Amino acid sequence: MDRYAIFVDAGYFFAAGAQAAFRQNVSRRQVTLKSSPAAMVADLCSRTRPVVNNLPLLRAYWYDATPGPRLSMEQMALAMLPGVKLRIGVLNSMGRQKGVDSLIVTDIIDLARNRAIADAVLMTGDEDLRVAVQVAQSFGVRVHLLGAGDITRNVSDFLQMEADSVTSLEDRWFASHLELNNAFIPAPQNNGLPESEADEEEFIEAAELSIHEILEYVDPDQMAQLGQHFSFQNFVPPEYDRRLVAMVSTSLNGRKLSTDEIRNLRTLFVSTVKKRNAAGNAA
Repeated sequence: MDRYAIFVDAGYFFAAGAQAAFRQNVSRRQVTLKSSPAAMVADLCSRTRPVVNNLPLLRAYWYDATPGPRLSMEQMALAMLPGVKLRIGVLNSMGRQKGVDSLIVTDIIDLARNRAIADAVLMTGDEDLRVAVQVAQSFGVRVHLLGAGDITRNVSDFLQMEADSVTSLEDRWFASHLELNNAFIPAPQNNGLPESEADEEEFIEAAELSIHEILEYVDPDQMAQLGQHFSFQNFVPPEYDRRLVAMVSTSLNGRKLSTDEIRNLRTLFVSTVKKRNAAGNAA
């Protein structure tokens, strides 16, 4: 079948992309998409078409991991995009992806065996993917590696040797699609102090201030995505939830919030986002 598919290892995409864009190694939690997921995927597809001689796209596969049972807002948005298939592995206690490589291997081999694609564009640097490249090629599929930044440092030499072609997205491409999340604050460590109930007024003040500070970093497109998320889901996306709880805890001298306080904090965050979106739509 004269179609192609894109396979993106999100761990590599964000790590190598951030290094290319910002010249520094950052935690996955500190880098996020600047553009909407839809805009990023559309641009990625446009950049891969020349590599496969403008074949039609079957779909893009996005491989990622979650630290818990819930998807992030970015992952939810990607999963809802037409022509995009989200595959989820898990993060271990060291923050490393587990199960993602096997998902990529399975998808590439299955599509090649069923002759669903003629070309595959693979965005990863992991040598463990060599077997997928080799098997896909045995079924007649051409496999093209798409790197980020300096591929001599972040893509396995042996993987490059197996590929039919190797190209790299330039640094400015990642700079246009990624940004550092300067609002991220790591969760405070337990200081051993006994927990105590904060005065309700003090808690509400800390909660409102923290919500305001977080939303100051959210641009109109992201705010609209949050509003759309809350129209279908009733939980705060993990990338906001972690920062929210950490910031309020810090404001209250680092003490651990009670279950009721966390529940009220999340409810206040959701209602604030909905109010801001309603005000923006009415303007």
